[in-house]
Amino acid sequence: MISSGADDARDRLLGYAEAVAAASLWGSSGIFAVNLFRLGVPPESLAFLRPLVGALILLIAVGLRDRKGLRVDGRGLLVLMVGGGVSVALFQIAYQFSTDAVGVPSTVAMLYLAPAVVAAASGPLLNEWPDRTRIALLIVTLSGVWLSVLGADSVTATFGSTGLRWGMLAGIAYGAYTLFGRYAAPVYGSIPTVVYSTLGCVLFLALAVPVTSGPIVWPASAAAWVVLLVFSILTIAVAHFLFFDALARIDASRASIATAIEPVVAATLATMLLGQGLSTLGWTGIALVVLGVAGVGATARDGASVTVVAD
Repeated sequence: MISSGADDARDRLLGYAEAVAAASLWGSSGIFAVNLFRLGVPPESLAFLRPLVGALILLIAVGLRDRKGLRVDGRGLLVLMVGGGVSVALFQIAYQFSTDAVGVPSTVAMLYLAPAVVAAASGPLLNEWPDRTRIALLIVTLSGVWLSVLGADSVTATFGSTGLRWGMLAGIAYGAYTLFGRYAAPVYGSIPTVVYSTLGCVLFLALAVPVTSGPIVWPASAAAWVVLLVFSILTIAVAHFLFFDALARIDASRASIATAIEPVVAATLATMLLGQGLSTLGWTGIALVVLGVAGVGATARDGASVTVVAD
């Protein structure tokens, strides 16, 4: 049946705010990752450990609060663990390998192919066709992302074939789990979607990482465990819940554009904490991203949003 609750402007604005909050938390990932690398945890192992710890935290939190909230049928469990798990796991692997090959700025440039992928696919797959205003805001936002990347001091001069492949896969996977979340969250609920997708991701990575990169390297100090714990709570448990809950309230293209605030947060934190500043070109790009994301927020009260719920 059709739920009219998502047609309410306040509900859409809440979904937009959740998407921005999730992206802001993801924007802190570079700070945590750099510190964990320095503490001896390699990128490939971090790709597995981060969702593993996040999944355990989610299970404990949901188990203490409401175990009934995790109930789904067998088909739903398969859909969430396979569909959500594989798309999130592919993103985790591709992002880490791309970062290792070409660095963070170039990876971000390719990662934000995702909003374009979502805008192109959400119409035929979800019957959510972006209007001209949304397309214009998408162009402004993506232009800003690329300018901010090109304005970074450490941008890679050339992507290289390896980095290009991993970076494009990261962007496509990011778009894929945005589209998946838009389908699954209204049907199965935000909590089951984030919990079982994360668990599926962990299972997939538990098989894939040792094959591609060798044995998992666990944190060797209490400080590394503390950083990993906070990293997982903020960027997996909290951020993923906010993002999937947002996808239950707003259409995929609006959510995807809203997440472009992530490089703004990342650039600001890198400037403040890592001394990795941006040139004038980079800050011009940041301004365009803010303009595009704010524009999506300003239009969040306009238009209808149809949510499909399970019968």
